[in-house]
Amino acid sequence: MYRYSNQSRFNSVMRSNRYRPILVIVIVIVAAFLLLKLVGVGGLSEANFENQRNAKLRSEIQHAVSQTNTLSRLGATTTSNVLGKIRQYVHGIEIINDLNVSMFGEVGRLYSQSIFDTIYTVIDAYDAKLSSGQKVSDSLSALTEAIDALSERTTALIGSSPT
Repeated sequence: MYRYSNQSRFNSVMRSNRYRPILVIVIVIVAAFLLLKLVGVGGLSEANFENQRNAKLRSEIQHAVSQTNTLSRLGATTTSNVLGKIRQYVHGIEIINDLNVSMFGEVGRLYSQSIFDTIYTVIDAYDAKLSSGQKVSDSLSALTEAIDALSERTTALIGSSPT
């Protein structure tokens, strides 16, 4: 009988120590997770988000203005390509605007949708005139005005120099 009682005492000791390493590992993982969460590692702070958003907006509008300035009134052979690039940069700004609305709601809207619709309409009209061989000077003026208005709005939102 003595023999069985020792074994049962041994088993009870082993059972209590069996889960100790697992418990220690779980506690260490939870503590590390909480520490990293409190410090902010792996998260995106609002200030960091705004800085990245503003840098991307600044880049996209600078590219759009630059491409608009390369257009000529004569309708060069690369004009359709340049119009596509301008549309791409404007679309990038629109996507950033939509992401901002998704994060902050309607109060986070940076630009009204009508600004983008106007630019897309002007680009489509410009491209149609270009492909049909009509004069494009009025479309170029309208596109330049629309891109300049977008640029002014962007500058008013984020400032003129990188932060």
